[in-house]
Amino acid sequence: MWKNLLRAQKMFPGTNDFYFCPKTYIFPEDYRKFCIERESSGNKHMYIMKPAASSCGKGIKIVGPKTQVNKKNGYVVSQYISNPHLIDGFKYDLRIYVLVTCFDPLKIFLFKEGLVRFATQKYSNNPKYLEKRFVHLTNYSVNKRADDYVKSGGQDDEDASKWNLYQLKSWFQSNGIDYQMILGRIKDVVIKTCIAHEPQITGTYSRCNKNRNVCFEIYGFDILLDSKLRPHLLEINISPSLSSSSPLDKKIKTTLICDTLNIIGVTPYDRKQHEKEQESLLKKRLLGLDKSTTQYKIQQ
Repeated sequence: MWKNLLRAQKMFPGTNDFYFCPKTYIFPEDYRKFCIERESSGNKHMYIMKPAASSCGKGIKIVGPKTQVNKKNGYVVSQYISNPHLIDGFKYDLRIYVLVTCFDPLKIFLFKEGLVRFATQKYSNNPKYLEKRFVHLTNYSVNKRADDYVKSGGQDDEDASKWNLYQLKSWFQSNGIDYQMILGRIKDVVIKTCIAHEPQITGTYSRCNKNRNVCFEIYGFDILLDSKLRPHLLEINISPSLSSSSPLDKKIKTTLICDTLNIIGVTPYDRKQHEKEQESLLKKRLLGLDKSTTQYKIQQ
């Protein structure tokens, strides 16, 4: 993801169109660059370090401004957004579901619902709390083990550690925040991200398929809002988890699957209809064989 966004930044210099992702370094090739730029900035930034091919919050840690960082293979290090927007003192991020049915031409569908995932301890960027995962990480797989985790019990459970976008919209409106404006900014991030990835993806599947409409993908965009309500793209999940740990998850993800299957036009399998079609096809073949045999005899 970072390589494609960096390529787009270089293609459009002098603009901020593709600067919505925290600056990232891919280890081990970017390790020297990371050390030089970190020192030149006066070691003032915090970073988040995580394995490039992992999930469920495994191996993630927060790196302080002066913490020693070793060269590790297969790790991604990004500047940490230390000024996130908070709700009642808690950090949160958004899981936005995106369906792409074609990249050439680009066809994107944004699912109307999504998840708001909270950390379970109040946020602080004090270096003393860098190792407290329940303060800095919003992953459900991490926070479900916390004593303070509150399982969602219904549609309007405001104390739960997981909301839907409708609840977020209601909270924003009650606090004088324009939800539609923020949603528009998120749509902008989604569209530009897909544009940045389009050349690589179309080039790859054009070598495998002649028809450009044979593929589709559901992506899980993880978005973080900063204190100025600007969206930052943290990562994109291919084949995001569709497991349901609560009634809220089940409702959102079931609707997501139904909408996806309707959009791509999947027809339910009908066994009886299939057997009738096979029987009809067999009869036609037999009749065609008889005709050709008769015609052959007449010619003889």
